[in-house]
Amino acid sequence: MVAKAKRIKPTKEQAQELNRRLDAVVDAGHISNLYCDCEVCQALAEQAELMGYREDSAIKRPSDKWERRKQTYDRIHQIDAVKMANLAGQGLTSAEMSEKMHRSKSYINKLARKFDIKIFTKKRGRKPCH
Repeated sequence: MVAKAKRIKPTKEQAQELNRRLDAVVDAGHISNLYCDCEVCQALAEQAELMGYREDSAIKRPSDKWERRKQTYDRIHQIDAVKMANLAGQGLTSAEMSEKMHRSKSYINKLARKFDIKIFTKKRGRKPCH
């Protein structure tokens, strides 16, 4: 087992340099691109490695595994949303749907918001005496 070097606190100049490079990346508009290999993003990665925030400055391409995994989850969510829409049409509440579909109530509510499915709620309060 290799002992990992303890990260030392960066100097004020190093922190300013990192912030300057981070601002350059934001100005370039590469905020959401995790695997950008442009000159600005590469400089930020090298500065982060120098300060001990990263292990290596080489930006690697993502594997297709994560894309396949995302597609699988999206497909499962679509199938569950169709089942939820059918059950909602029958007038079931989210708790009853979660029991029938063997999913958690929070998952049901999250999908209902994502796919804009209207789930009915049971009326609470006193029952009429007549």
